[in-house]
Amino acid sequence: MNTNYASVIDRVKSTTIDTLLLIACFYLLSDILNSMNNVSESLRILLFICILMYEPIFISLNGTFGNHKNSIRVRQNKDTTKKLNFFQSLLRYFLKISLGWISLIFILMNQKGRALHDIISGSIMIKVDD
Repeated sequence: MNTNYASVIDRVKSTTIDTLLLIACFYLLSDILNSMNNVSESLRILLFICILMYEPIFISLNGTFGNHKNSIRVRQNKDTTKKLNFFQSLLRYFLKISLGWISLIFILMNQKGRALHDIISGSIMIKVDD
């Protein structure tokens, strides 16, 4: 089986779509909570964390909205037919947001186009036929 790897452009477009989606969710949730009386800080924090978990949860299921729009998926590097488990996805997400754009430099340095957060978490971005 010949695997097609996701391009940097596909990855950036996917991340941009997901980021805009999260910003919209944060804005909407903030607006809703501000219109309500006596919303506890712990509930606000819990909802904030739930929104932040969007990417790790959806990557472990089958991809984010941005992934689907760009026909790319995150898979295990050793077997591209297998999805990441939640903990791999969480590690990948933490590294991705911690390393930022620096992680993407590694895409240009390896044949499979893996970012630093992909290398450390054992993942790979592939192109799929929808």
